[in-house]
Amino acid sequence: MQIYRSTIMRRITTVLLVIIAASASAQTREPGQSISVTFVIDGKPASCDHLRIQLRLDGRRIQPKYTDRGFAIPTAFDKKASESSADERVDVSVSCGKYTLTFPKLHPTWVSPGSWEVGIVHPPYWFEKFRYTSAIEHGTWLSYLDSECNQCDPGVITSISHRTPPASVVKLLRDEQPTASGERARDIAYALAVYNVEYRQNRDYVLGLLNGCLSRPRESSEDDVCDHRLLDYVTNLYWRGDTALLPQLLQMADSRKDVIGEIGTFYANLLDRRTAITVEGLQGLSIAKQQTICRLAGEDDFRIDSPKLERVAEQLHAASGDVAERCLQEAKKAAAHVSLRGAATAECP
Repeated sequence: MQIYRSTIMRRITTVLLVIIAASASAQTREPGQSISVTFVIDGKPASCDHLRIQLRLDGRRIQPKYTDRGFAIPTAFDKKASESSADERVDVSVSCGKYTLTFPKLHPTWVSPGSWEVGIVHPPYWFEKFRYTSAIEHGTWLSYLDSECNQCDPGVITSISHRTPPASVVKLLRDEQPTASGERARDIAYALAVYNVEYRQNRDYVLGLLNGCLSRPRESSEDDVCDHRLLDYVTNLYWRGDTALLPQLLQMADSRKDVIGEIGTFYANLLDRRTAITVEGLQGLSIAKQQTICRLAGEDDFRIDSPKLERVAEQLHAASGDVAERCLQEAKKAAAHVSLRGAATAECP
């Protein structure tokens, strides 16, 4: 009887060990089957004592196992991209301290071995990551998820615009503004304009700085105030809805690489996105100024973006009239001239 009982106990122990081993195997992934996560606020890594990740695959909650720097990828995401349903989506939620950021309806391939940078950007820092996107044309701050999977190039990024200004950030800026000077005063004024705090006063301050920089002699040395960022601020406020800025932005057209070096790109986008409004604005300017605007668009942008030039050409043809035709010819000539000049330079030994 004692021998039988001992045999039974050994078998039960063996079964339990097998179950435990199988469970551990299911939860333990190879080091490469994980995602490292960094939480960043305005470009600076934030310390997260209790980083939390929540995943919902088609509404089904999946709790990942945490690693030292992120989390192991749950087996539910082991499918290859070709094996996933076209409608399958994952909701990602990342919590770090007082912040919880949610990114809904991502493709499951976002949960692939590699790294995630999850973060928040406020104005004016958001230009560092989103300068060439329309994301900063809406809302008052952005949350984002930047995914770099192993052996993938390039990575992918998604962002969400938030309308409500962060009260704590606004208070800090308002408290600092009276004693700020130079570059910092400029940046605070722009940020508060985005937050719609004394908008006209702060916008006019930034615009006044830009006009002051343009009034300096061309050979003036660069400083922390008179740089390309000023133009970024004013054009961004225009795209965000301040249409009263357009006449001044058109009037300042000039080849001033020290202050407004990329204003041609703004003009090209203007012709592409708001053709009729641009043509109407050109009509109130001298022919020389019209030619300058369209030439800068060709030199700075259309020469490297022929599809955009083709779109603008169609739109200007549809607008018809001397102003539209003159602008198109000037832009085409400038784009072709710069392209030919660049090709000739490349052929030189």
